Amino acid sequence: MLSRVLPVVMTSLLAVALGGCAYVTRAEYDSYWDSDGDGYGIDEDCAPGNGDVFPGAGDVRGDGCDADCGYEADSDGDDWPDDADCDPDNPNVYPCAPDTDGDGVDSDCGEGDAPRSDACDTRDPFVPKAEANVCGGRA
Repeated sequence: MLSRVLPVVMTSLLAVALGGCAYVTRAEYDSYWDSDGDGYGIDEDCAPGNGDVFPGAGDVRGDGCDADCGYEADSDGDDWPDDADCDPDNPNVYPCAPDTDGDGVDSDCGEGDAPRSDACDTRDPFVPKAEANVCGGRA
């Protein structure tokens, strides 16, 4: 008798166990764990409490705020992405850096050893309307 009841009980328990498991998609998981509503879940967002800071966000150059969560490589940490930095290995040389005339170093990437005479553009070329300093005091 037990040999006939046991398979029925095991099958019933298995059905209950499998029926109670809810499958969620990656998007459902991220939306549940996206407290700031920026589209990135807690596992991907470098600032899960700030909706203006997320991977690929507009990042104003030189404001000290890494709004794109390191999306663009910045080897020297000067807040200028390597592809826009004339010396990506030197944190003291970047576009718009202070430049001392006659010191032999083109610190501001202005193609000469003198302060720039043109206006230095710090906008993100991919998101030109990005706001500066959205990190809330944290880079």
